[in-house]
Amino acid sequence: MDRKPVAAGKFYPGTPTQLQKTCEALVGELEDRNSFGELTKPIGVIVPHAGYVYSGKTAGMAIRKALEYGKPQNIVIFGPNHTGYGRYVSVWNSGTWHVPNGDVVVNEQLANALIDEKLVYADETAHLHEHSIEVQLPILLYAFEKFQFVPVCMMDQRLAIVKAIVEEMKKILEVHPSTLVVASSDFNHYDSHEKTLEKDEIAIKCILDGDLEELYDSLKKYDITMCGPAPVSIVRSLFDNIELVNHTTSAEFSQDYSYTVGYASFVLH
Repeated sequence: MDRKPVAAGKFYPGTPTQLQKTCEALVGELEDRNSFGELTKPIGVIVPHAGYVYSGKTAGMAIRKALEYGKPQNIVIFGPNHTGYGRYVSVWNSGTWHVPNGDVVVNEQLANALIDEKLVYADETAHLHEHSIEVQLPILLYAFEKFQFVPVCMMDQRLAIVKAIVEEMKKILEVHPSTLVVASSDFNHYDSHEKTLEKDEIAIKCILDGDLEELYDSLKKYDITMCGPAPVSIVRSLFDNIELVNHTTSAEFSQDYSYTVGYASFVLH
C-alpha cells in the first residue's frame, strides 16, 4: 500500500518547487553532493515535527550536521501517535510514501525485523493521518536524496517498550550499519516562552546525560508536555555521544511569547 501525504500544504509547502526551495533554506545549499560519502556507521538525530515555519530551522540544522557523517542507505523514523488510531506501536512495513519532492520506499526486511506482533505490530492505520513522521521526509530527501526507510508510530511510550525496541534496533544496526535513526518530537507545549525554555532545559539535561529514568520522572514532576519521549529515548539509548544542535520556541517565529511550543535538535553517534 502506498501512502499519500496528509501534511503537504499545511505543515510544509505542497508544491515540489516551493518545497525544494524551503528545504534548501532550512538545510543549506548542497551543490557538490558527491562530496558526501556513504554513511558507514549508524548515527541518530532528534528533530521537531511542527510546521516548517516554526520548527524547520531547528530540524534542518541537525540534518545538515548529520550529512557530514555521510548519506545513509536506510533511515528509521520513530514518531509519536497524535491521532489515537491504530496499534500502540505500529510499523508501516511495505510500499512507498509520497511527498511533493519525492518518493521513499519502505525497507520491508528492516521493517519486519522490528515487528513481533506482541509489542510492535504491522499496522498502517496509525500512520494514515499522522504528521510526525511524514514531515521529516521532505527535508531528509533534500539532504540525502535516495534511501529506504521504516516508519514507526508510537502511542505506547512506556520505558519498558523503549527498552524492548532498543534491543531489536541494536541487532538491526549491526546488520545495517548505514542507518540514520530519527526521533521525531517537539518539546514542551503551550506555556509562555520563558516557562517553555525552563521546562525544556530540564528535559534536555536528562537527554544529554542519558538519564532516561530521570527524563520520565521529570516529565511528570514538572509537567513537561513533550510529545515523543519514547522516540527520543530510543535514539538516545543507541548512541554514546550526543550534541545539542539548537533549542528555541515557536515565539522566535510567531512573536507570540505567551503561548509557545519548544523545539530542540540533537545529533548522536
